Amino acid sequence: MSTKTFKKGVLASSIAMILAGVTSQAMAAEEAASEINKDQVEVIQVTGIRGSLKKALNNKRFSDAVVDSISAEDIGKFPDRNIAESLQRIPGVTIARNFAGEGGNVSIRGTNPELTLVTMNGNYLASTGWFSQQPASRSFDMDLLPPELVAGVDVYKSPMASLDEGGVGGTVAVRTRKPLELDANTLYLSAEIQDNSISDDNGQGATGFYSWKNDSETFGLLGSISTLESVGRAHKAENYMDDGWAGAGIAEFKQDRKRTAYDLTLQYAPTDSLSMNLHYLTIDLDAANTNQNYLIIAGTDSAAFNANVTGATKFGPENGFALNGKYAGAAFDDTNSRNAETDTGVIAYEVDYSGDGYSINAKVGNTNATGGDGGNYNVGWASTNANQSIDFDMSGHDSMLLSPNNADASNHAEYAMTNASVNAAGYREDDETFAQVDINFDVELGPVSNIKTGAKLRDHEFTSYSNKWTFEDGFTDGLTKADFADGTFNHSGVGLSGDSPTAIARVDGNKIRTYMDSVKTGETLNKDSFGVIKEDIFAAYVQGDFSGDDYRGNIGIRYVKTDTSADYFLGNDPAEEESDYSDWLPSFNLALDLDSDLILRISAAKVMSRPNYSFLNPAASVNETTKRITKGSIKLEPYRANQYDIGLEWYFNEESLLSATLFSKDISSFIIPGANEEKIQYKGEEYILSTPGQGLGGQLEGVELQYQQQMGEFGWSANLTYTDGYGLQDNGSEIVKAPLAGMSKISYNVSAFYETDLVSTRLAYTYRDEFIAQSTGIGGNTGWDAHGFLDANVTWHATEGLDVSLEATNILEETTTQRFVSEFDAMRLAADNGRNIYLKVSYRL
Repeated sequence: MSTKTFKKGVLASSIAMILAGVTSQAMAAEEAASEINKDQVEVIQVTGIRGSLKKALNNKRFSDAVVDSISAEDIGKFPDRNIAESLQRIPGVTIARNFAGEGGNVSIRGTNPELTLVTMNGNYLASTGWFSQQPASRSFDMDLLPPELVAGVDVYKSPMASLDEGGVGGTVAVRTRKPLELDANTLYLSAEIQDNSISDDNGQGATGFYSWKNDSETFGLLGSISTLESVGRAHKAENYMDDGWAGAGIAEFKQDRKRTAYDLTLQYAPTDSLSMNLHYLTIDLDAANTNQNYLIIAGTDSAAFNANVTGATKFGPENGFALNGKYAGAAFDDTNSRNAETDTGVIAYEVDYSGDGYSINAKVGNTNATGGDGGNYNVGWASTNANQSIDFDMSGHDSMLLSPNNADASNHAEYAMTNASVNAAGYREDDETFAQVDINFDVELGPVSNIKTGAKLRDHEFTSYSNKWTFEDGFTDGLTKADFADGTFNHSGVGLSGDSPTAIARVDGNKIRTYMDSVKTGETLNKDSFGVIKEDIFAAYVQGDFSGDDYRGNIGIRYVKTDTSADYFLGNDPAEEESDYSDWLPSFNLALDLDSDLILRISAAKVMSRPNYSFLNPAASVNETTKRITKGSIKLEPYRANQYDIGLEWYFNEESLLSATLFSKDISSFIIPGANEEKIQYKGEEYILSTPGQGLGGQLEGVELQYQQQMGEFGWSANLTYTDGYGLQDNGSEIVKAPLAGMSKISYNVSAFYETDLVSTRLAYTYRDEFIAQSTGIGGNTGWDAHGFLDANVTWHATEGLDVSLEATNILEETTTQRFVSEFDAMRLAADNGRNIYLKVSYRL
């Protein structure tokens, strides 16, 4: 293994020197030091939905950059119960509802969610993901954050030099609460229950939040605990008959997630010039899940499969498998259960000091996440009946037929265990230690009123590997589904046609995992899965803030150097690779007051995003189901783009807005996952080796339209984003235009509310056009059909401090459909996540 060490000791020493210097200087300063200059923002008295929207509008209006905000009017009154679902109300922001039908990753202006940087209080937030086929990316699942902990979220679509780099799409900046900003003895308690329309189980959760400060308002503490057990379900029809590994099935994804979050903040401000803040957050997610799939298996040899099919009239254009007819063979029932979990933590210490004509902010901290799929427990079942066959048709545009003959899919005792393994006990760890200093100087250089400068050090390390398990001889003998029975799952029928069965004998995933743990005899490291990616990052910037009678803005430049290395195995031998790159990132933001209520915004910047860890890891990740080997390269350059914005905002009263923004991203460098593919022999079988490639560039441009208005007790808003773009790709014979992952040409949302002292109600509809993204099935990119979701909320203000709310998501029970990305436009996957209804009671003092 490499002898290169993770230099946390050097970084820690540097941090200690920085903070010691700042605090000693601050303590020696006079108590009567001048106040820090305040931003030119109106003071907004916030109450209810109306107040939250007004505050967010105010933040947008007085910002120097292109920023949209979401503000929590009070603790527990975030606009949605999920932060990602609130973000989708912002122009240009779209989300993908994940396995449980809940919003997760965020896409900005048609870019891949991996190009969205998520920060908490200005710093990176570690994440690992929990799904076995989820790539090791830098994106953060927003559903991990309890909304009660969040004071607000800012979406920066144009960067500033003082902001961390990493968001080609944009930056989602999460702000948490501080005790000195709240009333003393602020108390919040809540309890909720969830009902899912396709589940017999219920979810429940509770939150407790308390904030205190002393009479002199120099010391405060804030603590909260939030626990949520949520029911996640998906009934699916999965069709992979034109993939490299061919098959199709009737599936259920079953997950009962438990999220527990602890948050503690200590704040000390001994003088008007000095304040210190210590923030600790930990989020533990138990994401155990079971996916069960009643399958027709075609495998990897189309000739062998087609020889057992009669009556076929259609064949897959990519791999030649028969798409319809009668298959002379039995259905195969496949269970994959996972002990998935992820733990995310943050600890950060911050010092603010203001002197005569300057101010200093210093931060030091660490964010760490561990987790993964926790072991993919795979079990196969087959009916013991004779003379079986399957009538099938996988060529349908919106549905598929999978009808077994001489078998009963709902009979547990009929299905014997044929094979079992734990071949990917996946583990991931994401860790970053950071330190930064920012200095703000008050100056009088013509229109320039402030000059900001600063530097940041980050030591980042991402580790991933899997283990191969061994078991006792004969541990599958004599076992059937009846030994692990958990009733039947009654499929909603989404994506199915004809006599396809909808009652499937279900097994208990927890019983499967417990049994296989009991017969385990050992485990060994899959060396072809092991990889450690290390990044030493240095950044420095200078930024000038300027203003005049009818304009304001900033101009600056950020320099970033990234030294990257990878530790992995080449065969059985340890290996190491190194690389580095640097970027100069200029930025410019200008807001012109054409009139007292009319603002013209212009911005331009160069942006970059680092490759995800799956792309960088030279070790090979082997998927034995899909017969695919994926490996990365440490030599990859980051995503880079030049971006431009010009927009007009009309604030026709203090609560209303009409705006239009044109945006463009000139993509000079990007990464194409799986750009290079070849067939190889691995362990005596044919596999597809997939490696990423460096794109040739491309273009993305569009327009955002936004309208918001309030009149008395009513209010409404709407926004629409049109995006068009492409990436250039060399297919060997010519340069072609390829679609960009995550880009919907059209997305919009419409919402309306009614609010009085007694009740508040809100109805919201969100739509996005078709797009390409990672599949929620067997993996890889897939085409998603357009879809829209209708959500609603009603809150009764029973007393001054007591609220009772009823919220429904996906009221119309919208299903999602994914398709093959080729001339073959058959349904690849259809999913029904059901409708969720939440009843919540909250009390605040």
